[in-house]
Amino acid sequence: MLKKIRSHSLFIAMLVLVLMLSACSGDDTSSGSSGGDGDKVELTFWNIWTEPSPQNEASLKQIEKFNKEHPNIVINQQSIPHDQFKVKVKTQAAGKQLPDLVQVFPGAELKPLVDGKLVQPIDNILSNWDDLIKEGQLGDYRVDGKQYALPANITPTSLVYYDKDMLKEAGYDEFPQTYDEFKKLIKTLKSNDTIPIALGNKAQWVLQSSYISTIGDRMTGSEFLSEVLNGDKKFTDEKFIDAVNVIKELSDMEAFNEDFNSIDNIQHRDLFAMGDAAMMIDGAWSLGPLLESVPDKNIGIALFPQIDGGEGDPSAVSAVTGTGIALNSELEGEDLEAAQEFLKSFYSEEYYQNLMKADILVAADIEPPSDISPLLREVSKLTNGQIAPVYDATLPTDVTDTINSGLQEVTLGTMTPEELAKQLQKAVEKSK
Repeated sequence: MLKKIRSHSLFIAMLVLVLMLSACSGDDTSSGSSGGDGDKVELTFWNIWTEPSPQNEASLKQIEKFNKEHPNIVINQQSIPHDQFKVKVKTQAAGKQLPDLVQVFPGAELKPLVDGKLVQPIDNILSNWDDLIKEGQLGDYRVDGKQYALPANITPTSLVYYDKDMLKEAGYDEFPQTYDEFKKLIKTLKSNDTIPIALGNKAQWVLQSSYISTIGDRMTGSEFLSEVLNGDKKFTDEKFIDAVNVIKELSDMEAFNEDFNSIDNIQHRDLFAMGDAAMMIDGAWSLGPLLESVPDKNIGIALFPQIDGGEGDPSAVSAVTGTGIALNSELEGEDLEAAQEFLKSFYSEEYYQNLMKADILVAADIEPPSDISPLLREVSKLTNGQIAPVYDATLPTDVTDTINSGLQEVTLGTMTPEELAKQLQKAVEKSK
């Protein structure tokens, strides 16, 4: 009997200890919880907003504003350095321990979370942004026809920067609208002993990110990459080979500086800034450095011209969008309603206005603030339409490596566009 009493007492003591440990565990991945503080709903949210950048400050301000305006909903946000964030999300996702709200990155990084049924679609509240975010800007966060997050910022990768004065000397008051007219401009510039296009492809990604991402889209349309990954189309299709041939043609007609595979993108920016080249095809990341280094340079910005026979939207530009927030798939009831209310409040016109005031391009149809630079305003107009996927943000790493090195070989003449297409298709099939 005494033995039974001792055993029972030990069981009670262990149970109390377990309950105490559970209460003190501080698990920061718990799902939305209501109660415990009146009728408040508390939601956990992971993001990467650790650096004191204008975008991070604008984003954190949105959370602070939401918490003040919604006293019954508490967003317990945790900012984690970028590299640690990626590892933590991957680790916690494997154990299905994601927070209620999690910052997500589009394309190849979002899909595993969707495939693992760790995040849930937001299609039932998407109409909230009908007048703010255009359909063409939603694609990066769409998987299998369902929307999993919204974009905030946008980074175009294929802008054509041109020197208005140099083009005017060549007889061009406006930038060419078609690829054939573009080639005539290149020939005219060459005849004037001017480098037509500054290019630094030493690191190989420039021809992929800033060239084929938009040129490919002109020829194949924006659904091509997802169709290739799904097995509905192949890189060996004629339209993609035609796109690679455009890059080969530009190289063959010596549109670039001779050392384009030996210098990097910073050096090609310097060539353009110093007036050694009339044009440069680069991402929006070069806009700020150019404005700072050559503030008086008469710079124009255009999109790559329309290509005859292409199946894509000639106004589309390759770009990556960011600052998406996904909802944990286990959220339901009042927790889900609170999380959806947070998204509606966060992605507001006021937020997008604040981002633009910080010289950040946004994925929203808003009137730019009056005090932003004219060039940023121009870029905003040019990128306000259809967004084309960037290859390295969409394709598996091995396939990206293949196209990076392959495009360089095509320009060196050691590989044909057809051979590159076969290697890419082989890499895609191997990655499955």
